[in-house]
Amino acid sequence: MLSHVVRDHQRQWHKYVPLIVWALREVPNATTGVSPYMLVYGLVPRGPLAVLKETWAGEQKISPDLGKPIEEYLLDLRQKLCETAIYADEHDGKQQAGYVERYNLRARHKTFHERDQVIVLAPESGSKLLNKWQNSGTVVKTMSQNSYLIDLKNSGTRHVYANKMRHIVTRVHGCSVIDNWDNMPGNVLTPIPVVSSCLLPSQRVEDDKVAHLQPDQR
Repeated sequence: MLSHVVRDHQRQWHKYVPLIVWALREVPNATTGVSPYMLVYGLVPRGPLAVLKETWAGEQKISPDLGKPIEEYLLDLRQKLCETAIYADEHDGKQQAGYVERYNLRARHKTFHERDQVIVLAPESGSKLLNKWQNSGTVVKTMSQNSYLIDLKNSGTRHVYANKMRHIVTRVHGCSVIDNWDNMPGNVLTPIPVVSSCLLPSQRVEDDKVAHLQPDQR
């Protein structure tokens, strides 16, 4: 929502922030099933347009007082808040169970050990919103059942969740093959070149790149 407002109202976008916040607070949450406004105030949110419509249509008159004693109003409000919280808790449990079930349909448990070679899913340098498999490293320590401490060499040591890690387990023709890819669209098997330390620099040069040179020049 904010990106659309910034695009349409470039230098005045900050004036629309209160309207964006109101819109977010009055929309029912997908997990709880109720809006944040109702969880706080125990009432169905009514914006300026709703109040204006009800006034013009004669559906409700704006009263200068609460229409009931303060004690009665507060007791009624407390009851509404309790009922809303109970409903939100029940709805939240059902939605969370649904999220877990849908996620586990295609998920599989992954285990890493110390000194395993892995790559890590991390934001690209040019865009913090775009993640890419990069930063190969070594598992240093198991922090919990699903998180590990990874040595990323020049990038230092980082605590990484298992979902953002992939094994590098096999070498084929001087390349490391990524194993344990999820069966998801867009996950393409990409070999990562590995320079073998047992070869001399001259032996790592491809023949076709020096074919134009004489033997003594090679």
